[in-house]
Parts: sequence; C-alpha cells; structure tokens
Amino acid sequence: MTSTRTFLAAASLALLATIPLAHAQGQSAFAGDAAARRHAEGVALEKRGNDHGAFVAFLEAAEGGHPPALRKLGEIYDNGNAAVERDYSQSIIWYQRARDAGEPVPQQKPRPPGPPFGY
Repeated sequence: MTSTRTFLAAASLALLATIPLAHAQGQSAFAGDAAARRHAEGVALEKRGNDHGAFVAFLEAAEGGHPPALRKLGEIYDNGNAAVERDYSQSIIWYQRARDAGEPVPQQKPRPPGPPFGY
C-alpha cells in the first residue's frame, strides 16, 4: 500500500511539472470536452470506491485544464484517501491552480502539517 501511495505521489508530482509546459505549448492529452468527460469518469470511479482509478482520471482531466478536476485534486490531497496520502502542500498547489482557472474554491483554514487533529 505504501509503495502504491509513493508511486502515485511521484506520478502526480511528475504530472504537475508537465502541466504548465502542456498549456504553454497549447497541447494537452485531454483538452476541452475530453477533459470534462475524463473528470466525469473520475467521479463515477470514485462513487464505485475505485480511488486509484478516480485519482488517475482527475489527474488526466486536470492536465487538460478542467477546473473542477484541479479543485478535486486539491480536495483529494487535502483529505487523503485509499490511493493518496494526505499532503497539505500539494492540496494548496492544486487549489491555487483551480482558483487561477476560475473555479470557486473555499478559503482554506491554516493547518499545521501532520495528521488531522484528534488522531
């Protein structure tokens, strides 16, 4: 499980590094409607309990610049799930990308690093 989370974290960081380049070049694996469809697939996968598949779908939709997918990645990193460990610094990055894309994102309360309170 830890190796899967480590792989997913590394993959998301690698993808994060490619997003500005893809947008600067006007290229994307999933653009426009395709990114919206991939986001919808991610929502369906998440509802079925497939956190890993949903995470990959949201990453691909975010690469296509789909603002709700950018926000969703912020939420995933903010809370963590079965596929992704909670990473507050990554959540801030994704939330900011969503805001920059015009997606409404609630203001985050400052939190200390580490597990949520009460654990």
